[in-house]
Amino acid sequence: MFPNQSIVIKIEKIIGTTFFYLCLFFLFFESTAPASMTHKNQITDNVAVRILVGEAANQGLKGMICVGEVIRHRKSVKGFCGFRSKHIMAEPKSVWKMAKIAWELSAHTNYTQGADHFENVHDFGVPCWAKDCVKVYEYKDHVFYKGI
Repeated sequence: MFPNQSIVIKIEKIIGTTFFYLCLFFLFFESTAPASMTHKNQITDNVAVRILVGEAANQGLKGMICVGEVIRHRKSVKGFCGFRSKHIMAEPKSVWKMAKIAWELSAHTNYTQGADHFENVHDFGVPCWAKDCVKVYEYKDHVFYKGI
């Protein structure tokens, strides 16, 4: 029994068992949503642009290109949470256009020297997984790492 189990039971009684478990199902599988947004293991442009806006809207064109490079080096959208950021829909069209350009350019640049991870260390600190990586580049708020 976990500490707030009585609250969970009350919620279940209020909204009904079926709806309660349906909500839990969607909450659990929400983290796997990016994988379903790819086509035949290819990252779609729309998903990549959405990630760039969510992760780097305030980092300028070069910052978005760097994040785009990481997506490309990782060859997966797994682990990117920015596409769910609340600010995305409030971003102006100019940011979306910049993200689209950044995604296209990231296929032809290598600012991050092969980085496959990054973090905004100014806001979130150095992540625990960074101990297993090499810091290869830093731009504005983001530090870019390559797994070893």
